[in-house]
Amino acid sequence: MTHKYGIYQATSKSCVFYKQDDDGNQSTFNIFVTSSKDKKDKKDLFAFIDNEQMRQDNWASTKDADIKDLIKAFGGWASDAPVVFELEAQNSLSQCLSSVLKKEFEE
Repeated sequence: MTHKYGIYQATSKSCVFYKQDDDGNQSTFNIFVTSSKDKKDKKDLFAFIDNEQMRQDNWASTKDADIKDLIKAFGGWASDAPVVFELEAQNSLSQCLSSVLKKEFEE
């Protein structure tokens, strides 16, 4: 089964990607960046996969997700994605994760 992939939203605070099967059922991969309540200059990262329409297991990160785990989950979720989507998704992920990555490299 092939899936259609796309990007619903890509900002510096969130990214929402989708894949759709031939029957119109969708799964979304959601990423959110928020200001940490624990540390003033820190950003928290959350991610989840909503697979309800596809009747598959959902996935959610723990508080303050590890970027490597998030990328691994995204790769598994988009395993059959076309190269064009992967390139667009990389740009969106870079934009969305830039504030988190910037803080990690400064520490």
